[in-house]
Amino acid sequence: MKAFDYCNPVFVKFGAGVRKQIGPTLRDSYQNVLLVCSQGPFHENGLYRFVKENLEENGIRVYEMHDVESNPKLFRIREGVEVCKENRIDCILALGSGSAIDCAKAISAASAMEVDPYDLYWGKRVKITKTIDTVMVPTFAATGSEMNRSSVAVNEKTKEKYFFDANYAKYVFMDPEVTLTVPIKLTIWGVMDILSHTFEYYFNGDRDSEFQTNLSEAVILSVMRNTERLTADPQDINARGEIMWAAAMTWGTGLTWIGRGEADMACHGIEESFSAYFDTHHGACLGVLTPRWMEAVAPKRPDLFARFARNIMKVSEADDRKAAVEGVRKYKGWLKMIGAPNTYFDLAPLAFSDEELKRVAATACRVYHGGVGRMTRFQENEILEMLKSGRDPY
Repeated sequence: MKAFDYCNPVFVKFGAGVRKQIGPTLRDSYQNVLLVCSQGPFHENGLYRFVKENLEENGIRVYEMHDVESNPKLFRIREGVEVCKENRIDCILALGSGSAIDCAKAISAASAMEVDPYDLYWGKRVKITKTIDTVMVPTFAATGSEMNRSSVAVNEKTKEKYFFDANYAKYVFMDPEVTLTVPIKLTIWGVMDILSHTFEYYFNGDRDSEFQTNLSEAVILSVMRNTERLTADPQDINARGEIMWAAAMTWGTGLTWIGRGEADMACHGIEESFSAYFDTHHGACLGVLTPRWMEAVAPKRPDLFARFARNIMKVSEADDRKAAVEGVRKYKGWLKMIGAPNTYFDLAPLAFSDEELKRVAATACRVYHGGVGRMTRFQENEILEMLKSGRDPY
């Protein structure tokens, strides 16, 4: 195991009904809260109204920022910064998916330091010295962004997506009940993100961190089993909670990566440029790219993929190369069984032309300094071929 520093100071409240504790928990610390909400059915299902009234009943003044789109844009972050400046906001509460959460992190830093959000992600890449406190109420299990410092946004002018590291949230309220209304399709798209982040360290080439590797396998197996349970019964609240916590474990808290070295983020490196250009769902595109990345890399590292095949996909083949190939084949079969996205056309009714995919590949190489991937470094022409394969079903 490699040397590491680790700290995650987030106070987590987990369990069915913990949303009722939001106002009572915050009332002694904050007066003016900016409520940042993702696009979604939160007004129709009453969740938004509940959170707003729960805050107000505890003496907290609420300012509102509605309908933050998937792949949050710079202009939305700037809107939130103006609200903070005008109303002496002392806490930002994100309600929804990663879009609201990442947006809240950026508003928090840009407002406190009085800088343009552009200079957090691009431009000057300013060092974070102070932030407004943030509180997260995730309604969708995916990246686990509620538990970490990372914030991702899209420059709507250049169609580039990039990240910066903000501060940790003060509180995270994880209530599995609020995920019960998430359609099973979107739930599966979120699972694709959870698994992708787990794979990034599981398949990073490290073979000296046995505990961490076993922990990753536990996350993968738990997510797969509970996804199967949800395809049978989308109202299985225990399965919802398991997946919500798995998202926090793998990328949110980062417990699967400590001691393992750098991640192999080839899929995320490509996908970020893809969704920035096409404005498609992040997790869904990862579901399309990941099995194709596996097919490309497994023959080059059969030792790692053979372990995946035997421990996760229950392959009994003794030969590593044959086991690796069979493991990827069985994983693709599992993806089909749960109804995971197979091609880009499962994401949106767009053309996904060669010219557009070429631009995506070029952007990924420009943003990530010439190529993506760690175990296998993919250059622009190789990225383009992988992208093209996403138009045809496997």
